Order: sequence, then structure tokens, then C-alpha cells
Amino acid sequence: MLLRYPHLILTLILILIIPVQTEEFKYRIENVKYQKPGSIRSKRDTFVRRESGVAQNVTHLLNDVLNNYDQHFRPGFKSGKPTKVYIDLFIRTMGPVADLAYTYSFNCYFRQKWTDDRLHFNNSGIGFRQLSLSMAMLDKIWKPDTYFWNGAGSYVHGITTPNRLVRLETDGTILYSSRITVKAKCQMDMSRYPLDKQACRLIIGSYAYSSDEVQYKWRIMGEDNGVKIDYESIADLPQFSLSGFKVYEAANLTRDKEYSALEVRFYFDRHFGYFLMNFYVPCALVVLLCWVAFFTKREATAERIGIGITNVLTIVLISLDSKSDSPKVDSPTALEVYIWICYLTHLICMVEFTVVHYHTKYNTGDPEIQEVERERLRQIIKQIPKYDFSKMSLIISCFLEILKTDHIPHSNDEMLLNQCQ
Repeated sequence: MLLRYPHLILTLILILIIPVQTEEFKYRIENVKYQKPGSIRSKRDTFVRRESGVAQNVTHLLNDVLNNYDQHFRPGFKSGKPTKVYIDLFIRTMGPVADLAYTYSFNCYFRQKWTDDRLHFNNSGIGFRQLSLSMAMLDKIWKPDTYFWNGAGSYVHGITTPNRLVRLETDGTILYSSRITVKAKCQMDMSRYPLDKQACRLIIGSYAYSSDEVQYKWRIMGEDNGVKIDYESIADLPQFSLSGFKVYEAANLTRDKEYSALEVRFYFDRHFGYFLMNFYVPCALVVLLCWVAFFTKREATAERIGIGITNVLTIVLISLDSKSDSPKVDSPTALEVYIWICYLTHLICMVEFTVVHYHTKYNTGDPEIQEVERERLRQIIKQIPKYDFSKMSLIISCFLEILKTDHIPHSNDEMLLNQCQ
């Protein structure tokens, strides 16, 4: 009878099979959940034990290295050989170059590397060829007293922690790196300002050790000569552009000792666009404007005088504005020479007009006219009270009226004379 209803048979089979599979699946999941934490915990405990063992080995190793170590003596002190310190710079940002204060600054990674045989160790117990040390370890070992001879306020960055790094290699080589901002003095030649090119030096050396004790060398890596610059980050340097640099190994001689030193020279070219638009072009236009007086009529005296006075005041204002931005030097700069040439050119134009006006209008060569003019001036001067400056403006206006007269004045010009009187 069951054969007549096959779907009932299939339904019964499914009802019996599903609970069994579900129980087996739950059992397997519970087994996995029960076994997984235990396996992870055991692996983690093994890693922690291994890591703590390495840390203990490093601690014992450093303690053994510092045992009987005297940080007051430099490496090679007993043998008498000088300690060689290798320097390299990686400049990240440059500027500002302050020509008014004769200083420049840049941000860099300053790295020093030297070898101290007393710090060599065997890495068989730790498996590392290089160890990163803390700043507390740095205070316990000898380090060179490097400083910047022409420094003017350098500092080490301390946000969020002091930006310093110390690494120790198996042979005792120490790498000491720090991120610093260097501010140094720069002797600038302003004779060609603002067309000048400046060479700013940075001198690195030891403060106390002579060249017989500590010698500085550039750390050359590949194509770098000890100095590497990120040119993309300094492309927007204001006022100047960095055209290049050169490195040197030098020595500083004092009265009794010679000190080893390293020198790098940065070459800067000043941007000329600002000075061209604010000083050179306006002065050139003012000079062209004073030439307009050559094409005006001789009788237009007031217009000529007005143009001349306006041009003089404009050049004076441009000169004062240039003084506020230019460095204070004893010798004249190229910009000052240019402004003075423009000023003298305008002055020559005014002198030329004065001479021409005198010889063509008043100095006609007729004795009678000259006598009449002298008599008129005597009469005007007689009307001036002594030590009375209240009528000075009236006198000046009378002279201007005389200059603006289009005809040669005569003594019968009673109206003008009465006004001046």
C-alpha cells in the first residue's frame, strides 16, 4: 500500500535523515570551537616565550657590552689613532633664505656613523646583525661632539618624541640619525642685488677634538657625495632658487691646533620677476614720461613743471619702497644705481627745459627788455616786508604768472604788477 504513495515514503526518509545530519554538524562545530582556542593559545604562548627569550638575550648582550665601558674616552684612544666620523645629509625642505638677516635654514636628516670596537658583539644568540637602541643607551656610549661652526639657532625636532635613531651593528659600527632644522649664517655679496647669486656655506666639525683625535669624512653612498636633496619639495622656495651645491673636506686652523671639518656650499639664484614689475618697469615708465616734455610747446611752462614735479615724487617713492625690502649695506646695490640713473636722467631733462626756456624767452639779447625785467623784479622785491613770510605764496604765484605769460612782458603791464603788489 505504501507503494501507491511514493511521496510519503520520501517524506519519511527526509524526516529521519535531517536530524541525524544536524546532530553530527553541531557536534563537529562544537569540537572545532573547543579545539581552536587551545591551539591558538599554545602557539601564542610559544611566540611570547620565544620573544621574551630574545629580549632577555639582547638585554644580557648589551649589559655585557657596556661592562667596563668608559664613555669618556673616544674609540682608538689607547692606540692613538684618530676616530673617523662619516657624515651625510638628506635635505627635505629648504628655506627661508633671509637676506635681511644674512641667514638661511633647511630641514634635514643628519646622520653620523663611526666604529667603536668596544661595542662589537656576537649575534649568534639573537639572530640580528643590527640592533636599534634607545636614547638611554645613547647616553651611555661615546658620541662625537659635532656642531655647526656658522650655526645661528639649529634644533632637533621633538614632536611627538625626539626624532633620533641609534643603531648598533655587530662590528661596533654606530649609526646616529636625527631630524634637525639647521639655521646658519651666510655671508652675502649684495653689490649686484637683485641680480645677485649667493653661495651659502655650512661648516661641520668637532668642538673639542682636534684633527689628530677625530676626523670627519663625507659618507658617500652611490651617486651621492654625502648630501642628497629632495628637489621636488624645494621647488617653491620663495625669493631664491637652489641651483646646486658642492661638498669639501676642510680644516680649521687655530692658534695651537688644527680641527677637521666638512663644508657644503649651496648656490642660490634670486628671483627677478618681483623686482622687474615693482621697480624696474615703473622707473622706466617715469623716464619715458619725462621725455613727453620735449614734444610740448615751449609756452606750456606749467604743464612741463607739473610733469617734472610729479616724476620726481614718483621716483622718490619708488626709491623709498625699495629701501624697505633691500638689505642695509654700505656699498650701493645694482637697484640703487638704476634708480639714481633714472633720477639723473629726469633731472637732466628739467635742466634742459630751464636752459631752453631762459634763452628763448627772456634772454633775447635786447638791453631795453632786460632792463625792464630787472626793474619789475626790483619793484616786486621792494613790496616784500622784511621777515614777513605770509606773502611767500603770493610771490611764488606772481613768478608763475610771469613764466606762463606767452608774450615778453613790458613795464606798462600794470594789471599784473598791481596783483603782485
